[in-house]
Amino acid sequence: MATTGFHSEWVTISGHRILLECRCGFPDEDLRFIAQVAVETVRHNSRHGARVVYIHKDEKNGFINIKIASDNSEDEELAGVVMSVLHAMRFNGDCQSEVVIVEPGDKSSDHYNHDEHLSVGAGVAVNRWKHNDAEYQKDVHPPR
Repeated sequence: MATTGFHSEWVTISGHRILLECRCGFPDEDLRFIAQVAVETVRHNSRHGARVVYIHKDEKNGFINIKIASDNSEDEELAGVVMSVLHAMRFNGDCQSEVVIVEPGDKSSDHYNHDEHLSVGAGVAVNRWKHNDAEYQKDVHPPR
């Protein structure tokens, strides 16, 4: 789970709430561009509301990992589609994507948020409804 610091940032792109994380620096415009491309690819190829939830960039190895979450198994093909687009643009194989299938949530609940449900189910975010404040904030370290 990410903690506060210069290595991670939450961004919203076209309704996708994404955690951008870098191993050795701060998320830059290149990573935001990759996120935008991944989001547009998922938006145009998913019929079931899949979301890009996490992108990790390892500057030392030049490797990028993309995590997509969905509550429908038909979206598993999105990993290959996103990789095809990114490899065609970047001309190398330094990207990897995976699709995490989570259990469908209770969409009739007043508290249901699709993006949050997918992020929590994919292990990117903490379920704020199941933890008290101390557990929810356990990995957040305020500046000294």
